[in-house]
Amino acid sequence: MLNVNLNFLFELPLVEIKLYNFVYFIVLFSFPALAVASYFIFRKRSEKAKSIYLWCLLAIAFFATWITFIVALITDDNNQRINFFARLPLHMCSINVILYPLFFGLRNKMPKLLKSATFGYMFFMGSVGAVAAMVISAPGDCAGDGINLLRYNVFSYWLKHGLIFILPIMFAVLGFYRPKFKDIFITLAFVFCFLVLMEGVNLLFSWLNHLIGGAEIANFFYTRSSEGIPILKQLQDLIKLELVYMFPLIFIIVPVFMIYYLPFGIIDLTKYIKAKKNKSNQVNQA
Repeated sequence: MLNVNLNFLFELPLVEIKLYNFVYFIVLFSFPALAVASYFIFRKRSEKAKSIYLWCLLAIAFFATWITFIVALITDDNNQRINFFARLPLHMCSINVILYPLFFGLRNKMPKLLKSATFGYMFFMGSVGAVAAMVISAPGDCAGDGINLLRYNVFSYWLKHGLIFILPIMFAVLGFYRPKFKDIFITLAFVFCFLVLMEGVNLLFSWLNHLIGGAEIANFFYTRSSEGIPILKQLQDLIKLELVYMFPLIFIIVPVFMIYYLPFGIIDLTKYIKAKKNKSNQVNQA
């Protein structure tokens, strides 16, 4: 049995973070500030320099997620080992630290439609989901009275979600992906297929977890249970079928995706009007 002293991860000066206090807003706005600074620093750099920088941020998000999981496994925090398959970091934001580098690394080898689907997923679903996790549904052990920002799992929560939030935006503004209106619907189809896949993963991992003696079910992406998410709980109260209860979310996420696309839509529309005007002027001059 491993007996590792990790007290230094817990005994730190208190920097309290709770929703909407001063520390919270500093943390929240530091990530858009990083994205803006990164844009001005790297916008005229080579694609190689941009890629190296983005890979560094992707690596930070990955290790922030998995180091937290490994520490919990070593310390067996709250019976982590016996519930290994149910506690893997494969929830909506945690799994993105795997999917983001996978999609980014394969971007030049994908068919056009698949690239639109995967980058659309990161931009619309991943980034929006991370914002929701920071602004609406931050867990009580990562934001609240007496919660220390400097504690390893709290700091990694905010670091991971902040990077998941800004990285797809940086992919877009640094020229690796350009959101299009049709990508909203391509992303929806991709998310639907992914949820079906995750339902299968949840059933398999729940069985494996019970096989090793764990009592918990795997509920990645909340396909099996609303797990305390208010809006999902309301849907599951109406629709008792796991996975299926999530489908009405389409009426919420489509308008949200459209709002998220709006800045790029305005830019594209402005460019279209300007190009049409220039073409008209050239015809009149001829």
